[in-house]
Amino acid sequence: MGLAASRAARKPPDQDHPYGHRKYETLAAAGIFVFLLFAVIEVARTALARLASGQAAKVTALSFMVMAVTLIINVIVVRYESGEARRLKSELLHADAMHTRSDVLTSCAVVGSLAAVKFGYPLFDPIGGIFIAAFIARTAWGAARDASQILADRVVLVEDDIRKVVMSVPEVVGCHQIRSRGSEDHIFIDLHVWFHGDTTLHEAHRLSHIVKDRLLESYPHIADAIIHIEPPPEEI
Repeated sequence: MGLAASRAARKPPDQDHPYGHRKYETLAAAGIFVFLLFAVIEVARTALARLASGQAAKVTALSFMVMAVTLIINVIVVRYESGEARRLKSELLHADAMHTRSDVLTSCAVVGSLAAVKFGYPLFDPIGGIFIAAFIARTAWGAARDASQILADRVVLVEDDIRKVVMSVPEVVGCHQIRSRGSEDHIFIDLHVWFHGDTTLHEAHRLSHIVKDRLLESYPHIADAIIHIEPPPEEI
């Protein structure tokens, strides 16, 4: 699902999608939440059924070997994928890293439960399953929260930080109605920039491009910046 979403997200803007296709990554991150939710339900259901029946799990040396290999692989994947998610600012990689991190936590819980069963405490197996379901539910909540913020166009850049960049152009009198949305690696902003009323349209247009260039220089992940030119309120 992640590979398919990444492929779709790389498509350039077209007539039907002028803002591009990057939200396919966000939809895939939301899809990870759905899969995690199914995992929570299944693990919790199995754990509660085992708790009610009192049936003891069968623990062998192979059980510990499987979990040890799984744990080592997942730790390596989490470290690499988390690093790449930060470098690329990808919400999809971040969500998948969160998913795998939940596997690390659950693997630790499984090892603990297996050890408890091996030493004669079979009740720890279903109890461990319930804790595992809680771990996965916490991860699912984080994935859903992050994806929903992007889909709901939550603010990405701090308004005051953008204003400092805009006001670094000496001819700018002020700015307002600053808005940003998108993901950290694909940001859209729009704002109103004030120039003195006697500024010619040609000059104001030239200065607006300077403002845009400085914004793109300060925030390389801005995909586009829309600047509306107007005189300051006291000159209207």
